[in-house]
Amino acid sequence: MSIIHHIRIYHAVLAVLALLAYMTGDDNAVHAWLGYGVAGVIVFRILWAFSGNPSVGLMRFYPSFDGLNLSNAFTHPAITKTFMLGIALSLIAATSTGIMMDRGESIGFAKTEAITSAFADDGGDEREHKEENFLDEALEEIHEFFGNLLLVFVSLHVSYLLMFKRPLAKFMLFLPKK
Repeated sequence: MSIIHHIRIYHAVLAVLALLAYMTGDDNAVHAWLGYGVAGVIVFRILWAFSGNPSVGLMRFYPSFDGLNLSNAFTHPAITKTFMLGIALSLIAATSTGIMMDRGESIGFAKTEAITSAFADDGGDEREHKEENFLDEALEEIHEFFGNLLLVFVSLHVSYLLMFKRPLAKFMLFLPKK
């Protein structure tokens, strides 16, 4: 199987996992497991990039605007790479913040809290509890922001490919050529 077919399978797995994770945002357990699945695919992709094959290198995500002008503004590779970079960064940010919020609880790591005798005697430190809640709420807002930003980049990416690179879009979506 050629490298492009491997990329297509990777792409399909990542797209399905990310879409399902987005759609299950209200179901914490399923959403978290799908998020860890996305994280696994991201780690796999980064390791794959270091295999030495230029077709899967990380530079494929870096847009170069050399040669971009009015005559090729809609078909220049920098457009696709910009969307791919936006997808990658927002996906990594959403996944990272999701893992930080979950703290490994969904995959079997127990939440550990050290309670000192002074902390237990006075009924708890209210300020620490408020700071933890503030951090959790901030992470949740950041997580949702990047999840929604991901959806914007994916929509732009798909729309662009369907409008200007239809054969590639059909191939990546496992659709027949005709």
